[in-house]
Amino acid sequence: MKQLLGIILLTITTFPLVYAQSAKPAPQRHQQSSRLLEQFSFVLPDFKMDHQGETNSLNISISFRYATNIANSEYPDFRWLAKDVETLLHNYPNKTDYWEIVNKQVTALLLKKYPALTSVTSEFEVKPSRTVPYTRSSTVTRSRRGHGSA
Repeated sequence: MKQLLGIILLTITTFPLVYAQSAKPAPQRHQQSSRLLEQFSFVLPDFKMDHQGETNSLNISISFRYATNIANSEYPDFRWLAKDVETLLHNYPNKTDYWEIVNKQVTALLLKKYPALTSVTSEFEVKPSRTVPYTRSSTVTRSRRGHGSA
């Protein structure tokens, strides 16, 4: 009985030491600088555009990525971008361009006009019409040189 009690006491008193010695130290974490990526998007639902010989109904989604570490004063109000897209489409000069060409013009305009943006993605969903009974879509992403894809 004394031997059993001695083994139990020895086990209890050495267990924390064995545990503490076998535990691995927590890995040291080096502080790494993080890269901030900011994106914003908006939708122009049910946008009407006279194009390709008829009035078309489009759902237009615009998303964009901001330049890193821009000042608060450099953020454009998205309503400016929306108004620019609407103005371009209402006054679009070539009424026979494919939707993909029109969409490329939208991304070119926004990237050129707003230096706080590093990339722009524009998605057009063109609803079925009288002459084309299919829903079609076009997605165009344009990035500034040196900023990669969005």
